[in-house]
Amino acid sequence: MKKSRISNITRAFVVIATTTIIVSCASMSSPTGGPRDYDPPVFKKSNPSPNQTEVKNNKITLEFDEVIQLDNPGENVIISPPQREMPKIKANLKKIDIELIDSLKPNTSYTLDFGSAIKDNNEGNILNGFSMAFSTGKELDTLQISGTILNAENLEPIKGMTIGLHHADNDTAFTTLPFIRVTRSDIYGNFSIKNVASGKYKIYAVKDADRNYKFNAPTEDIAFLDEVIIPSAEVTSHTDTIYSDTTHTEIDTIMVHNITRFYPDSLTLFSFNEGHKPIYLSKHDRRDREKLSVEISGAIKKTMTLTPVNFEAGENWLITERNITNDTLLFWLSDSLVYNLDTLRVVADYLKTDSILNIIEASDTLNFIFRENPMTNKSNNSEPSTPQRRGRRAKIDTLKTESLAFDQSIPGTIDIYSSPSIRFEAPLSILNKELISLKTKEDSTWVSIKDWKLENDSLSPRRYIVKYKWDFDKKYILTFDSAAVTSIYGLSNDSTSFEFKVKKSSEYSNLYVETIGVKSGAFAELLDSKDTPVRYASIKNGGAEFPFVKPGKYYIRLVIDSDNNKKFTPGRYKDRRQPEQTYYYPKLIELKPNWDVEQSWDVFATPITKQKPYELIKNKPKNDPKAPKKEEVDDEPIYSNRPSAKF
Repeated sequence: MKKSRISNITRAFVVIATTTIIVSCASMSSPTGGPRDYDPPVFKKSNPSPNQTEVKNNKITLEFDEVIQLDNPGENVIISPPQREMPKIKANLKKIDIELIDSLKPNTSYTLDFGSAIKDNNEGNILNGFSMAFSTGKELDTLQISGTILNAENLEPIKGMTIGLHHADNDTAFTTLPFIRVTRSDIYGNFSIKNVASGKYKIYAVKDADRNYKFNAPTEDIAFLDEVIIPSAEVTSHTDTIYSDTTHTEIDTIMVHNITRFYPDSLTLFSFNEGHKPIYLSKHDRRDREKLSVEISGAIKKTMTLTPVNFEAGENWLITERNITNDTLLFWLSDSLVYNLDTLRVVADYLKTDSILNIIEASDTLNFIFRENPMTNKSNNSEPSTPQRRGRRAKIDTLKTESLAFDQSIPGTIDIYSSPSIRFEAPLSILNKELISLKTKEDSTWVSIKDWKLENDSLSPRRYIVKYKWDFDKKYILTFDSAAVTSIYGLSNDSTSFEFKVKKSSEYSNLYVETIGVKSGAFAELLDSKDTPVRYASIKNGGAEFPFVKPGKYYIRLVIDSDNNKKFTPGRYKDRRQPEQTYYYPKLIELKPNWDVEQSWDVFATPITKQKPYELIKNKPKNDPKAPKKEEVDDEPIYSNRPSAKF
């Protein structure tokens, strides 16, 4: 017995010692913390409870299964009907506490939509689309209206747009009253207005910068539909089949579920900006003695004019240089009696906006003062004299004392459709075409060309455009003999030549797009990978031609040009005019050198919300779970390396 007892004690000691060693060894490494948590917080309960009726308390508490965070609740949490005063919303460990400052309305359904504001504290997993509702009356309204909002010009999904409802019989409500029900679009442009009562409505959207839930600022982006919306619901059956084998041949269970579908569920709103913004004189200065510069805050239809006040001048005392929108102006002073004055006072007549953004005519007295620094012979108004700044100004904007300078802008190789241009450092008073020649190289000899033109740009008096029908793979030389041109300040040019070559035809691709469903009254644009137009073509006889395109990868956009102005035109709410309709060919087109491409496009075949190629969409999250997989090509273009009859 004693031996057995000792043996048992020994065995117990060995077990304890071994366990101690194992535990000791295990404790030497850091704990792993377990697998990463990928699950969002789970809603547990609330007070009031979800969908509770006859609620009287304006304080709401929500409870979750773990500690949570709220991401910018003032922006991301939407309460419908909208609140005049900002509610108090804060996270408290596993709870969210909400206090509505506005008094609760009787017999009203309230919706608290958290969007993507709720996430767990540890991993930041987002509880997307969470909302809860309650009613102050005996019934809870349960209808819903859903859809998508896109930018009308480029079909970009719009995040954070406020979408709301008004009763259909109130045509002025959008500009005078807050929405009666409201929501906000998510990152995909999707929206859902919940807990809507039966009735007839109209739907609107606004980029609500001042958070008053109405369109009261002409600069705000908006969208609207004229059609009357009658929300409804339908109970439908959904069948799930469970198979007992992996080949899906033996049925184990068939489950039938009843699902309530709410209509309308696929509205599309097109957002636009009417283009109203404050227009005012933003800047004027005199960096050089011979010219005055003016900047206006926005595009205007009429160019500014200047009238002398403290000096006398002849009829042509200045020459105006402008951009196409008339908001950047240079006034070149041609009279030495004028530009030698240090202070010029003028009356500027131009267009600007008043306090309610109406375009009005304005007159301002402006002083242009030139102060020369005796140490540098430069204007004290000049920009900082960094090497980069000096180089840029010396290139074209600083008057020379020796000879008239050119802007060396013609490249060594040009495109077949291009029109090279020359810009001088000052407007010209003399241009002697007999001293200017354009020649082409035939074999090894330069041969003069007779039927070419050198035309003055209508916007810039300093820029001259070379017009000629170029030949492929030909060399050309444009020569200015000495004193071929003279500026208004008496400076003439030195002898200068520009030699360049036109690309070969084999370096281009030709593209023809058949626009099924659109015969005319529209235009198409070739877009680069940044959604920027690079070529334009009118739709004629059901198609658009893009000859001599640089090889590369392109996308296509089509605009129904209702007003025939060759550009996208936004809508106007006052006139109930929708923006022009825009469509995207939903695939990439690759153009290769020396190939002709013919592409058929059924413009209306793909739903508008799915037309814009995913690669062009800017408003999308990283690691987007909705990113499409590589598509199968089911509509390949027709490629040919033979000359196409269409070109």
